[in-house]
Amino acid sequence: MPQDTKNFKASEFSCHHCGENKVHQELINLCQKIRDKIAIPMHINSGYRCPEHNAKVGGVKNSFHTQGLAADLSCSQGEGVIWDAVNELFATDKEFAAHLGYAIRYCRRHFVHVDIGPKRKSGNIFEIRKQG
Repeated sequence: MPQDTKNFKASEFSCHHCGENKVHQELINLCQKIRDKIAIPMHINSGYRCPEHNAKVGGVKNSFHTQGLAADLSCSQGEGVIWDAVNELFATDKEFAAHLGYAIRYCRRHFVHVDIGPKRKSGNIFEIRKQG
């Protein structure tokens, strides 16, 4: 069972549909590092998703959310603050960089997706989506 951190209750990462929580502690710890960096509250828009909920929200099949490896984050100051923190931590914190699998900035939807899945084959782990 995942454990709480200084700023997050593990339950914040639970599925909004069924309440199940299969999120990995490593993901919660990664989110805590981002929260420490920005020093303002963050909201977990989506953490673990059961397959039914993932399908309902239009998530891709075998999404890292369904494996407890991904979270979508937002804050009152906008997703740019989170995005900048993720990029800076990746450049300066070896442990953070080792665990981050991928990060996507959703500009129009105002959140950042982070996951601890495997590194992508392209080698680029950062993506900005201005649409969708």
